[in-house]
Amino acid sequence: MRSLPRLSVENPILVNLLMLTIIIGGLYGGLTLVREMFPESRPNQVLITTVYPGATPAEIEKGLATRLEEAIKDVEYIEKIEATITEGLSSIVVTMTNEVKDLNQTINDFKAAVDTVPRDELPKDAEETRVAKFEPRLPVISIAIFGDVDEDTLKATGRRVRDDLLLMPGITDVELSGIRKDELAVEVSPEKLIEYRLSLAQVAAAIRDQNLDLPGGQLKTADQNIAVRTLGETDDVNRIKDTIVRTTTSGQLVRVRDLGRVLDGFEDSDVRGRFNGKPAVDITVYKTGDQDAIDIATKVKAYVAGKRREPLPMDWMDRLRLLFGMQFEAQRVHAQAVNEPIQPHIEMLTTSDLSRFIEDRLDLLKRNGLWGLLFVFLSLLLFLNWRVAFWVMMGLVLSVCGSILLMKAVGATLNLISMFGLIVVLGLIVDDAIVVGENVYARIERGEEPKLAAVLGTEEVTWPVIIAVLTTIAAFLPLRLMEGRMGDFMGVLPVIVTCALTVSLLEALSILPSHLAEWLAPVRRDLGPAPPRHWLAKLVRPIREKQKHILVDRMGRRYEQLLRLAVRYRYVTVAAAVAMLMTAVGLVGGGRVPFVFIEKVDSELVTVSLEMPVGSPVDRTEAAMKRVEDAALALPDVRTVYTLVGGSMDIGQSGFTSSHRSHL
Repeated sequence: MRSLPRLSVENPILVNLLMLTIIIGGLYGGLTLVREMFPESRPNQVLITTVYPGATPAEIEKGLATRLEEAIKDVEYIEKIEATITEGLSSIVVTMTNEVKDLNQTINDFKAAVDTVPRDELPKDAEETRVAKFEPRLPVISIAIFGDVDEDTLKATGRRVRDDLLLMPGITDVELSGIRKDELAVEVSPEKLIEYRLSLAQVAAAIRDQNLDLPGGQLKTADQNIAVRTLGETDDVNRIKDTIVRTTTSGQLVRVRDLGRVLDGFEDSDVRGRFNGKPAVDITVYKTGDQDAIDIATKVKAYVAGKRREPLPMDWMDRLRLLFGMQFEAQRVHAQAVNEPIQPHIEMLTTSDLSRFIEDRLDLLKRNGLWGLLFVFLSLLLFLNWRVAFWVMMGLVLSVCGSILLMKAVGATLNLISMFGLIVVLGLIVDDAIVVGENVYARIERGEEPKLAAVLGTEEVTWPVIIAVLTTIAAFLPLRLMEGRMGDFMGVLPVIVTCALTVSLLEALSILPSHLAEWLAPVRRDLGPAPPRHWLAKLVRPIREKQKHILVDRMGRRYEQLLRLAVRYRYVTVAAAVAMLMTAVGLVGGGRVPFVFIEKVDSELVTVSLEMPVGSPVDRTEAAMKRVEDAALALPDVRTVYTLVGGSMDIGQSGFTSSHRSHL
């Protein structure tokens, strides 16, 4: 049975086709892999929320939250229960253990537990308790829409922008915040109630009873059965005004318009949004599923640039597409947005662009790869033939391309963790190629024919190379055993390392021998005093002679002396190595070298939360927040400030409003 290196040397065309396939597949995978901030992690939390309008935290804790906690505590596999009680809202986040495999079934268990609490034991004004899977959403980019205009205009503009974004392919989760809900309010005059001998309850009941959609049975025909339904629900102000409340004894119809007025406005909420001191609404675009974060951010930035009548921001890939007349999605979005600019007195800016971190890590990976190629090539030139150095360097390219191709095949994504893994493994994937290349070249130096040296030299180190790669993979595999959210993140590393090292091993044992056999020539030993005839040989000969004198004659002799000394005093050598290992472990264990799992980095975002006494008027809260806002805007390093007055976010990421809370 022929070995893999011999098969490689005997079939150079097949090897070159394999190499081209890996390179093209890697380029395709690099352009189509999903790019995101972090790997997706399976949800392991359940969110239980109950709205109790107008209730104080003490009332909610006593009458609602405590009863719900008692009801759910017996559900299996609960790790911890955290309750956040705010004005008008009870929010309970339950974290499950790793034994839970089907969170949907667990949610059903929680719903059944909540239903065991009798409804009459809960506050009658409390709304129905909601139980849902808590899946953290990853924001990608935000749009601030602001200006000195009325609330109706801001809200209408925000809704149009939200709808435009949702129409774009690849964007499915957009949240509009900093606005109040629409509301139809009926203001009744007390004098009119006395005049017509009515109560507020009668007026409310009349509006409620006549503002309904009711089923009317079925109309059966010979061809089909037709469902009949009475459509009475409406949000039209005039129809509400024409609602009949009662009929007097004289036959006069008393309508809502006769009792007061109907206002089409907003609900009585304390939410206010400001951006750089101006009224604003905020639109946040989230990534869901297998959507590409950079693609989402690119489209949003193209949309905003078009609305502002600014040029389309493009990178080198976009310019290359334009050069070949290819239209891309961001260009189409920009062209459409230019034709529909924003209204006067309204501004629009992108903020909180988290896709920049992914792009920065990708740029770091590209720079490391290019510098790695250069340094590997220059380092190998010092010790090996330039042809060997070139093909070892190409092994690095093939390994990266093959890794990306395998990532595409196994469904992995380009995220901060996987890109970190590729950066770490860049220095490992050339080791096996260096061993193979050096051993083959050493045989050629001893006088063997290149093809025979490529086969025998690779076969000689096949098992040592395989074992070296497997031990490196084994060192990363325990990360797959980590559980929980951190395990979902760090478990990506061994997958990336395994893909990269597997491809590098395949390249070293099947592709590299064929290229070495074709490209290497027998070593010339006739470098005599006769001058070379080619100009390049004239330039290279002095360098080669200097290299041979320094690396082979001087450094080689010193290394041989050191090696003989280490072998002669082998027990001292082993003892010194063990002592160094113990010293290193002691420095870390003793705290001399501090251990930090994730290094803290400076943030470009500062969050300020202001909480005033419960029941504080919103105007007072807004005035206090205005002082904080002005102080922030006065700082020279501050670019933008977004303020949400009367609202905040709780631990479960469910929004709530209260007059005494603000978020900046």
